[in-house]
Amino acid sequence: MTDKCEDCGECCIRTEMIISRGEINTIKKQLPQSLKKKNFVFKNDTGFFQLKNVDNHCVFFDPTVKSCKIYDYRPQGCRFYPLIYNMQNNNCIFDRDCPRSNLFYQDKGSIRKKCDNLKTYLKKSFNIKLK
Repeated sequence: MTDKCEDCGECCIRTEMIISRGEINTIKKQLPQSLKKKNFVFKNDTGFFQLKNVDNHCVFFDPTVKSCKIYDYRPQGCRFYPLIYNMQNNNCIFDRDCPRSNLFYQDKGSIRKKCDNLKTYLKKSFNIKLK
């Protein structure tokens, strides 16, 4: 993890991270063949695949060392975090659960660019219609 996230892991606690089919396949290629899709994702109420939680944290989070077991090939949503897309207000916001969001994307230009990238990802990977 980067020094911004090291020793934290709040983003991995009770995660609701959606994940694309392509990202599922990438993870499956990197992990033992014995690990099945059903072991790390489920289809949520809105029809999207979502990372599973085990003991109230992401299945890939190691709470002992507070790090991600799949950090190098983690889903895009995890990479964008703490920037998230608010569907109700149709805008990008920083997740208030992140205690260090002020350390990310320090200038408005980089926030705008990341927001545009996040919207593109949601449109292409999940066919989500955004305003």
